Amino acid sequence: MGYNPPRTVWAGAALLLLGSTAALAQDTPDTRLHLTLRQAMGMAVTHHVQVQLALEQAQEATARAEEARAALRPAVGFNSYQMRQTQNLRAMGLALPGFPTLIGPFNTFDARVQFTQQILDLVHVHEASSAQTGVEVARLEATARAQQIAGAAGLAYLAVQQTVESVEAAQANETLSQHLLQLTRDQLKSGLATGVDEVRAAASEAQVAYQLQQALGAAKDAMTRLHRALGLPLDLPIELTDTLGIIPASSPDGGDAVDRALQQRPELQALEKTLEQRVTEKEAAVAASYPTIGLIGAIGPSGVLPTQYDYRTYSYGIQMSVPLYQGGALVARQDQAESRRRQAELSLKDGRHQVEEDVRLAEDSLNTSRAQVKAAQLRLDLAQRLMQQAQDRFVSGVADNLELVDAQAGLAQARSDQIGALGSLGMAQVNYDLAMGQITYETPSQPESLP
Repeated sequence: MGYNPPRTVWAGAALLLLGSTAALAQDTPDTRLHLTLRQAMGMAVTHHVQVQLALEQAQEATARAEEARAALRPAVGFNSYQMRQTQNLRAMGLALPGFPTLIGPFNTFDARVQFTQQILDLVHVHEASSAQTGVEVARLEATARAQQIAGAAGLAYLAVQQTVESVEAAQANETLSQHLLQLTRDQLKSGLATGVDEVRAAASEAQVAYQLQQALGAAKDAMTRLHRALGLPLDLPIELTDTLGIIPASSPDGGDAVDRALQQRPELQALEKTLEQRVTEKEAAVAASYPTIGLIGAIGPSGVLPTQYDYRTYSYGIQMSVPLYQGGALVARQDQAESRRRQAELSLKDGRHQVEEDVRLAEDSLNTSRAQVKAAQLRLDLAQRLMQQAQDRFVSGVADNLELVDAQAGLAQARSDQIGALGSLGMAQVNYDLAMGQITYETPSQPESLP
């Protein structure tokens, strides 16, 4: 007697989890978002709020640099006033016989176009240079943020793949358990099995059904986390076009990997630029005690009214300013700048150590995962052979189904181990690329309805 086919709901579970419901109807257009791993990374970089914030911060730094450069350019302004006033001569120390104490009221009009241009101002020179370096820091930090978001999206993508593979493996286990339960019942009718064998097979089938429910729940949760990692609406259907185990792999490069990571990691490049910026800020703090020289000038009409006794007057000259004593503010500013420089130096040192640690751990994880994949595949092959042998022995009546149920459990565990090993290998590869600062991603096509 044959065995019962698996229930239809299990057969379509993986498709439903991937948002493929629309594809089940041939007359319904496919509105799903089809993504490879690299496309998912690119989608996250495009849509994730954290990346957009980092880009806005880079734009803000660009505006600050432009503002700092403006202090070195000519400045032109316009001032004008019309005033009616009286004056007390005695208040000015003038008490002349025959002259009135109070004069006026009289009118005064003046309009000036004023011009200033700094000739020597090292503070603003260094501040402009520091602000420009800040732009580079912000851009590198945005690149680092994009790498991190892409890596997180890749890990979320692999987690979905792993859970969907687990659902398919649980479906296969469900099919096998139903077949073994029916086989046990057939053997019971033939007198080659006992009631204990039937109960044992039924208990095993119930356990497998429970594990399938767990796998379905885990797959739904993983898909929700993937939507969040991509910065997409949670109700947008997504289909993953890559399968577990075909992730493009790059091999560890031994000692050379650390050197390359130290040159490639955008986080480290940002720390190096930050140290450069802090050095420039220290130079600006020192330059605050130096003289500044600038040109000043003004021209415009002066008179009683704009149309009465109106004469054009002007002034121009050169101005020098030398700070002598400001209550210790200059020294405090230098000390503060020096402390910030030392902090940046320490952060860079720690960042280099962190990069080396990341690369070495990622290399170890990648090598270990590859070995685990090979071992898991060997174990799966052996479990399948053991399952076939146990089934043959049970059908022949030379053994009860205890051996068969144990072989079934071993096969289920071997399938789970292989999926886990493949998932760990993919994640180890993403983490290795992230540690090396070499994550690459693509821009996917997307439905027009995507916000």
